[in-house]
Amino acid sequence: MQQLSDEFLNSCRREDGRILRGENMTRIETFVDAAFAFAFTMLVISIDEIPNTVPQLLDLSQDIPAFLISATIIGFIWVAHTVWSRTFGLQDRATLYLSLGLVMLVLIFVYPIKLMVQLSIAWLSGGGVLEQNLQIMELSEVINLMVYFGLGLMALCFILIALYQNSLRQREQLVLSEYEVAFCKLACLSWTVVAVTALVSCLAAPVLGSSI
Repeated sequence: MQQLSDEFLNSCRREDGRILRGENMTRIETFVDAAFAFAFTMLVISIDEIPNTVPQLLDLSQDIPAFLISATIIGFIWVAHTVWSRTFGLQDRATLYLSLGLVMLVLIFVYPIKLMVQLSIAWLSGGGVLEQNLQIMELSEVINLMVYFGLGLMALCFILIALYQNSLRQREQLVLSEYEVAFCKLACLSWTVVAVTALVSCLAAPVLGSSI
């Protein structure tokens, strides 16, 4: 990659101290956006049937909190990729593979995310919410789900960290300012904290489960 010219950098818009080098949509970003839109579709409250009566509608409405929380989690990951893409505008091979990996992970973990949220809401509500929509799960199944969810979250964090590390490796070509370098490092630290939290959860779930 050649170093970005001063003419190009001066033509870019600034936002929160960052130069937006990638405001123009690329094929990579378009593909990622389409995949995340499909992920949102998979979270839809009722994707296989339309309620015909008020009781059916009310039953399906119990799933609204889980949908909103799950969509927020997916949306937060999309925002993270969007901020990175708009700031650095990279289209190299590493960006292609990492973005593809992010898309695959998100589509794989859409349902585990929603199921984990549903179980959490059911537990917090004492079984009053979603109790008709969730089958009784054994403790071992809940533990496996928590570990599965934690591993997926760690993988997502590692991909986002790798994207920022790729930007740091090309700091000279991108002409990153000291603030932008610090922004990358802070983002890596933030996602590392999330990954470590997910790892602790994966390790703690079987231990705590065996003591119940």
